[in-house]
Amino acid sequence: WKGAWIVRVYWGAFAVLLLVGAHLLWRRGTEIRLRPRLARAPRRLAGGAGLVAGGAFTVFAGTGAYSFYNINVLNHYRSPLSGIAHQAEFEKKYWKYFDLPQPEIAKITMSVDLYPAEHRAVTKGSYLLRNLTTQPINDIHVRLLYDDLELTRAEIAGARQVVNDADFQYHIFHLDSAMKPGDERVLTFETLRWHRGFRNGPPNTRLVHNGTFLDDHELTPVIGMGYDGILWDPKARRTFGLPPRDGRTKPDDPSTAARAVDFGGWTTADITLSTSADQTPIAPGRRISDLVRGDRRIARFVSEAPIRESFSIQSARYAVKRRMHNGVELAVYYHPDHPWNVDRMLDALGPSLDYYQKTFGPYQFSHARIVEYPGYTGYAQAFAGTVPYSETYGFIADFRDPETIDHVTATTAHELAHQYWAHQITGADASGSMLLSEMLANYSALMMLKALRPDQLRPALEYMRDHYLAYRAAGSADEPPLKYVETETWIGYQKGALAMYLLQERLGEEAVNRALRNLLERYRFKGAPYPRSVDLIAALRAEAHTAEDQNLITDLFERVVLYDLKAVKPTAVQRADGKWDVTIPVEAQKIVVDKRGSEKDAPLDEHMEIGLFNADPYADEFDAGKDVIAMERRPVHSGTQVLKFVSDKKPSYAGIDPYNYYIDRIRRDNVRAVNDVK
Repeated sequence: WKGAWIVRVYWGAFAVLLLVGAHLLWRRGTEIRLRPRLARAPRRLAGGAGLVAGGAFTVFAGTGAYSFYNINVLNHYRSPLSGIAHQAEFEKKYWKYFDLPQPEIAKITMSVDLYPAEHRAVTKGSYLLRNLTTQPINDIHVRLLYDDLELTRAEIAGARQVVNDADFQYHIFHLDSAMKPGDERVLTFETLRWHRGFRNGPPNTRLVHNGTFLDDHELTPVIGMGYDGILWDPKARRTFGLPPRDGRTKPDDPSTAARAVDFGGWTTADITLSTSADQTPIAPGRRISDLVRGDRRIARFVSEAPIRESFSIQSARYAVKRRMHNGVELAVYYHPDHPWNVDRMLDALGPSLDYYQKTFGPYQFSHARIVEYPGYTGYAQAFAGTVPYSETYGFIADFRDPETIDHVTATTAHELAHQYWAHQITGADASGSMLLSEMLANYSALMMLKALRPDQLRPALEYMRDHYLAYRAAGSADEPPLKYVETETWIGYQKGALAMYLLQERLGEEAVNRALRNLLERYRFKGAPYPRSVDLIAALRAEAHTAEDQNLITDLFERVVLYDLKAVKPTAVQRADGKWDVTIPVEAQKIVVDKRGSEKDAPLDEHMEIGLFNADPYADEFDAGKDVIAMERRPVHSGTQVLKFVSDKKPSYAGIDPYNYYIDRIRRDNVRAVNDVK
């Protein structure tokens, strides 16, 4: 806020100078020519006008110089256009190294010294680099991803630095002797992150007085050229003479399994984190030591299982609440003034951990931590054994209204599921990799919501369906199938979870979970070949034993399919024996969307739920335990058909796919009130 007000004062002083200029040149008397007024302007500066102009100019020059020093000297500034040009130049210069074989980080050893009051972090560390490729490596490429980070030292024994590009923060080390497959080298480095002054734009809120949250890329260098920092916008690429870029390679190509989606393999970490004595340091791994020396608190964390190269550190004045759950320490670190949802998070962690261990296999850590960070952003993110969680998204969420969707329970289950889906297996560098992380984590969370908060399941499914359809309507026409999803989160998160939920309704929860468990057992903590979306689909197909189920998997993952299902004036006639003949006319349509967004009818021949109800299943007061009279899976085909039931009691409502398992753009016409025919 200080920087913003200094710039406001700067422009305010400039506005005063303009006002003084207007005063000096104002028409007085009959003289309307500009030249005589300019000639008389210096005399008019005498007195109050001159004092105001002098003061305004002094403020203007002083705040301008101070702003320039902060924005351009202490910080990096590029205009939006120059920023895009800088990205384009970076890609032109270094994209040629994208496929160059590079070593992976086998071990991270580092110390991070945080100085929250100074907004400063000093990192000293080393990477044990291992050549896991089948080719010799002659050069190691080291780069930084953020202008806010400075590489103050980098050395590789037996190598010399041949490129030191400070503008793009790109460094190349040539090895005296090539790394053969299996060989190791050590990179030692030191970085400085120091948020000084203010910049021309939103302030950096990652390293703050109370609530620092930094990830690995904000502290350490990365190895090799990747997607980070390149241009994706097609128009910008054309403007700067770059070729079109279509994204990642399709997963049908087996060669894509050679590299992980984030290019990093499995590693171990030994991190010593120091901070102010009144704050709690948190890093990935088991806390080996924790002590206070003078005004510093120092803790050491060592990973007890393989982790991804991606990690985070946090530091704040935390309160903490812990529970031991079957040998795993569950802990929530929170701002002392925000205790409201701490128990809700712990109540979700324990049962989720039980379900995931029973369903997917052993949990790899002795701890599971949720760590609050300030609400400058509003999301939760899973790192190894640790989940940074925004105060605004989770800790100060208000659930006093019982109708409020319990997104904290769902999100906690989702992030814990990432300890399997991303932190036990990770997808290959191919389109569709989101299925192996976000889709499966969202599916796992849905199954936990079904167990913990069954009253919240249908609202959650409705939200996902509405979210997907809304973004689909607003998005581009060329929607990819789930198999090829890349950056479209509304497909990978929402549609993917809906697809998995429908599949477990058809194949059975145990069959779907068996497929996922088999996939985990095949790839858990393993390097190349990494799993692709096609491997996940193959695991699901192994549990589908009918042609209809195989076709459903095709529709869910390999095509873009929509449905139009509706009930048309269902009726009930009482028989002589007191029972009711219920007739439900149904109209059904299946729509396949091609690559250009064109919709075409496709033959529909599937079994779908048909239900009779005492109450409207879309009403808030609907209770599936007592309001369902009958629910049967009946064959449904394209066009109009009439479905008949014999019921002991007269239903009030009846319809097709009443719980909207299929993606139907108009879901409320699936169920209609039943007319009593005399």
